[in-house]
Order: sequence, then C-alpha cells, then structure tokens
Amino acid sequence: MKATDQIAALKNRIRELEAAASAPHPLPTTDAPSVKVPAEFSPYFRAAEEKVKAYFSDIRMRPSEGTIEISDERYVLVRASAFSKDFLDSIMHLYADRSQIEAFGIGRDFLFDISHAIGINDAKAFHAKMNVTDPLSRLSAGPVHFAYTGWAFVDILPTSSPTPDDNYFLHYHHPFSFEADAWVRAGAKSDAPVCIMSAGYSTGWCQESFGLPLTAVEVSCRAKGDAQCTFVMSPPHKMNEHLKRLSQESGAPAASVSQADIPTFFLRKTIEEQLEKARVMAEDSSKAKSEFVANMSHELRTPLTAILGFTELLKKTRLSSRQNEYLEAICTSGSNLLSTINDIMDLSKLDAGKITVAAAPLNIPQMLHAIGLMLDPKVRSKELEYTCTISEPLAQPLLGDSMRVSQILLNIIGNAVKFTEKGSIAITCTVEADTPHSLRAVFRIRDTGIGISAAKQAAVFERFTQADTAISRKFGGSGLGLAIARELAQIMGGSISLESKPGKGTEFIVKLPFVKAASFGEQRQPEAAAAGGAGCRVLVVEDNVLNQKMTRLMLENNGYTAFGVNSGTKALAWLRKNTVDLILMDIQIPGMDGYAATRKIREELALQIPIVAITAHAFSGEKEKCLAAGMNGYLSKPFREQELLSVIAGNRPASVADLRFLREQTRYNAAFMQEMIRTFLQQAPKDIKALEKAAAAGNGEQLYKIAHTLSTSAGFFGLAEHIGAELRALQQNRTAAPAQLQKIRQVMEQAMEELRQLTPSALSSMS
Repeated sequence: MKATDQIAALKNRIRELEAAASAPHPLPTTDAPSVKVPAEFSPYFRAAEEKVKAYFSDIRMRPSEGTIEISDERYVLVRASAFSKDFLDSIMHLYADRSQIEAFGIGRDFLFDISHAIGINDAKAFHAKMNVTDPLSRLSAGPVHFAYTGWAFVDILPTSSPTPDDNYFLHYHHPFSFEADAWVRAGAKSDAPVCIMSAGYSTGWCQESFGLPLTAVEVSCRAKGDAQCTFVMSPPHKMNEHLKRLSQESGAPAASVSQADIPTFFLRKTIEEQLEKARVMAEDSSKAKSEFVANMSHELRTPLTAILGFTELLKKTRLSSRQNEYLEAICTSGSNLLSTINDIMDLSKLDAGKITVAAAPLNIPQMLHAIGLMLDPKVRSKELEYTCTISEPLAQPLLGDSMRVSQILLNIIGNAVKFTEKGSIAITCTVEADTPHSLRAVFRIRDTGIGISAAKQAAVFERFTQADTAISRKFGGSGLGLAIARELAQIMGGSISLESKPGKGTEFIVKLPFVKAASFGEQRQPEAAAAGGAGCRVLVVEDNVLNQKMTRLMLENNGYTAFGVNSGTKALAWLRKNTVDLILMDIQIPGMDGYAATRKIREELALQIPIVAITAHAFSGEKEKCLAAGMNGYLSKPFREQELLSVIAGNRPASVADLRFLREQTRYNAAFMQEMIRTFLQQAPKDIKALEKAAAAGNGEQLYKIAHTLSTSAGFFGLAEHIGAELRALQQNRTAAPAQLQKIRQVMEQAMEELRQLTPSALSSMS
C-alpha cells in the first residue's frame, strides 16, 4: 500500500473515532448500588441514584475540541494523585524551611478550602439542573454524584443522623477513596489522614443541601495503614463532642480526640480577617493613645507655662529669704513636673517609632560643660567633688544628635548627683574606636552614691521601675529616665551598661558612635539681648490670658514693645491696621487656629513678617508642620525667658542698635540713657545731612570732622560694628564714595527707628 493510501486510511479511522466519542455514551448497566446506606435512608438514595444516573447518561467527549460535557455541563478529567500525594509532596518541598507538620497543614487547608467550594457549587448546579428541592433528597444525591465522578464510594453507617439542625451527624466510610488510593498505589505511608478533598467536597455538598455550616474529620485512613477511611461530619462546634463519644465507644484513648484537626471552610481567610481587624484596632488604639497624650501634654504644658514663667519673673523682684525659699519650691516642683511630662512624651514617641536621630555639628566639651553648669547648684549644696575629664580626640568637630546625647548624659549624671549624698561624681570621656571618618565615644559616669544590688541592676532600665520603692519615695522620679536613655542610645547605635555595688557607688558606661566633621563652622548663637528689644514690636497671639500676660511681661522687661490678641481672627484684623517686626503665634487657639491664621497672613495680607509658633504640642513632626505652614520658628511650651529671647533673636530682623556699652557707661541710669537717645535722635539726621553735603562739595576737612563726630555716636549705640570701617575710611581719606555714604545713612536711619520704638518703660526695665 502506498504511503498516501496509508495516510488517507488513518484520517478516516480518526474521523470514525471522533464520531464515536461525540455520540452519547451509555453508562454500564449494573444493579450494584453506587452508595451503601442504612435501610431507613434507602428510598431517598435509590431515587437520588436514578436522577444522578440520568444526569450522567448524557456524556459527550470531543477530543478535537478538548471538551467533555455531561448534561450540557463542561467537565475536566484530572489525574487523581495530582490532587493528593503529588500535590502534598510539592507543598512539602515548597515549604521545606517549615516543619513537616506545618507544611502539611498548609497543603491540607488549601485542598479542604477548594474542595469545599467545589462541593457547594456542584450541589447548587445539580439541584437546579435536576429540580431537587427536598433537603434530604438534595443531600442523598451527593454521595451518588460522588461515586459517578470518581471521588469515592460512600458507605453511610447506621449511627448516622443527618437532621437539618445542630444534631446533624454523619458517620461514613470511603472504601475506595481516590486520595488514599494514590498513596497506596505509590507504596507510601502517611503520618496523617490524607482524604482531605473527600472531606471538603462532602461537607460542601451537604452544607448546601441543608443550609447549615458543616465540617468533616477523617478519623482513620488507609494511607496511614488503617483498615478503612472513616469520617465524621457535623457542625464544627459539635465535632469534639462526637469525636469524644466515638472514642469512648470504641475504647480508644481519650488523647486521640484532642489530636484531631477540625478543618473550617476558609479558615485562613477568617484568620487573616481577624488579624487585619486586630491590626486596625491596634492602629486605632495607638492613634487614640497618641492623641490622648498630645491633648494631655497640651493641657498640662499650658498652665505650666504660666507657673514657670511667672516664677522666673517673680525671681527678679525683691523677695525675703522665706519668699525665695517658697519660690524655689514652686520652681523645682514645676520643673520636675515638666521633666515627667517630657519623659511621657518621649515614651509615646518611642512606642510610635517617631524618634529620629539628627546629624548636626556638636561639641562634646561644651555639652558637658553646660550639663555641669546646670547641675552645679545641686553639686554645691551637697558639697560633692565634681570632675570631668575629656580625651583630646573628643574635642574635635563631630556630627550627632546633640539634643539626644545631652538628654542621655544629663539623665545619668543627674541621677548620679541625686543619689549621692557625699563623696564625688567623676566623668571620664574616652575614645574606644577611632577611624578616619568616625569614632566611638565612651562616657563613664562614676559616683559614690547608694549603689544598686546585682538583682536590681537589670530592672533599672525597665519602664516605670526603680531599684527600690523606698528610693522612689525618698528621691522621687517616674522610673522612665534610664529606660528612655537606653532606648535612645540603641536607636543611635550605642549602648548603656552599669557596674555597681550597694553602698559603694555606681558606674554607668555609655557608648555612642559619632561621625567626624570637617570643622565646627560658624556655630555662634544669636545674642538674645545684644540690643535688648529696642525698636522691636512683637504681636503675641495667645488665647490663655495668663500666658499672654506672662509672655508680654517677659518681652517688655527686655525692651520689646509687645501687643496681644486672643484669636487668629483678631490677629488678622490687628495686622490690617498696625505693623510689627515679629509675631508669636499660639497654634491651638479657638476658631481660626495658628496654622490657618499664618496661611492668611502670608496669602491674604501678603506679609512676610517672621512668625514663631508657640505650642504645647511636643510630638515629633510638629516643628516641621509649623515650618511647612509658613512659620519661621518654633517654641515649645512651657518655655523659659531665655528660650523665648533666643528664638526671637534668631528670627527677628537683624538689629543694629546695641545698648550694652551705653548701659555700662551710664551704670544702668535709665534717665541718662533716655537723654542720650533723645540727643542722638535730634543730632544724627543733621550730621548725616552735613556729611553728604561736605562730600558733595569735596570739603575734606569738614568731612573728617563730621565723620569723627559720628564715630563717637556710633560707639555709644553699638553701630561701630556696622559702619565703623566706613567712618574710619572717611577720616583717613577725607573723601567719600557714594556706596559708603549710602551704607552710613541706611544704618543710622535703622538705628534711629529702633531707638524711637524703645519706650521709657522698656528702657527702665532694661536697667
């Protein structure tokens, strides 16, 4: 036969096979039932078998289309082991980093979930297709359908009671389960039951039939070497009760009951939903906590601002020794309360992960010197010996978070002073590791105080904990300082440890890394009182009457002219009619808050006046929020007078007048200073005009005389720093360039304006 004839014959044979496959395939005729049930259920299952047989009698296979249809429903054939042993082997391999039990559990949950969903949807489709409505008839079709689709033969035991309520109980065997069969054929043995999809599919079908949640547990399995694959199906919350009863009836040990895994449909999804709910609740709780702490901080800091502020002002008045004693007690109590508030705020920031570490120039010798000055009164009152030794490498320019480093060291050194009644405090600063770009500093703070027992040393770093409750009663403190200090040190990449013996003293060892800087650069702080507040007008926007009054008093006592309003709306109205050099803006004020008022000042009024935020909120990010709103500076309540003056000095327009020399020369005689200022204001305009006239006429002699006179005036009012060089050049050269004359006029006019704004009362307060 020719090749072409052979090919033609093969094509004909393929068409014949496809035609045969496409024709309806009658099911094998047999009287053997596809399910075994107790006699009382037999009528339901016999009727169900007829319906299922009719359903499966219409089967068509079209290989040329890749389709299999049964009663117009599309089906697919899957190799049995792919959904049993092979799948679980793949999962075990994929999760090899987990325990075998955990990996098996992941695979089991997946198979149960997907088969349970398949069972529910197969039941829905079959019931609709075959018009089955009675719950028991709907359920009866399940095991028959199960057998016709090749899953398993179901043998329902007489102990079963499939009622549509909480008492639903189905006890059955799967003698030919495809899943157990896959393991038996592979010659493998499992440590756990493997008929997972059979359990899931069965419960899905039955759940859809009866309309109540069901689950199934395989209590014995051929893949484990048991004689039968036996299952129990019931509502999930009743499963343990049935398992325990069956265990007692069979005489099996009670322990086997607790070992059973009771699957729940989409358990993983339920757990994920619970975890997500817990996460949201935790975030809400954290947010509520943060808001509560912020609000409490504001409510506490606002009255503290007045308490500490007026205390400072009162200290500057004449007081008796007893009044000074009372005032010192108020000041100490207020400072301690502020320290506790700050600790709680730091604790909240640490818990929220909002503590950030800055990298700015810092000077360790200056920092330790400042700490020593702060603690000096306590050291002197106790007559303690206080020494601080710093190795030379630590005197070089470094980069770090000076505020946090100072906070850590002040807390530990402060504790050393507090817990030492006699003896000494010795601070030694050395370098542990030194590279071309960084170093690790070691701060040792040794005292001769009460010491800490070995059993309590770890506890002192715990929150709200002190070595002894008696210590808390005697020395005070919240027990937060060291906990915060250690956490801050760890954030910076450092550590804190201690060595101590009761009655002998304690040594704290703080290790912190720093980056080397090229140089300190210009770190000169603005002189807060270089010219006092001479000529500087400040608007205080503050709704708290006491705080506004206190702030204005602080300003007026330093020569500033202060005005006050109690709301953002009133601030805008005031600024439409008046001018100031700087605004102190409280953030939390009624109606239009400080942020909104600042935006309107910048946008509607188009004013670029420096605005300094004053707020009792002290969370990280608050300063950045203020600056983003258009403010120039930030001051946290409660503030000291010097802090207020410093922040103003750093943000106010640069002053040229400096009255320090005049005050010294007049021995702080306010009346004499006022007379000198009046004379300067009268004479300076004449001198400027005469100077320009002499320059225009080329009169060098006259130019020299007037420049000399102005040099004297400039010296009295601190103007030599600004125009001293120009006036000396005029005297030497006896000629004047236009630029020199212009600068002299500008500086002199600014100085005159500043001095005009200086009120007699402000001048008196400066003396």
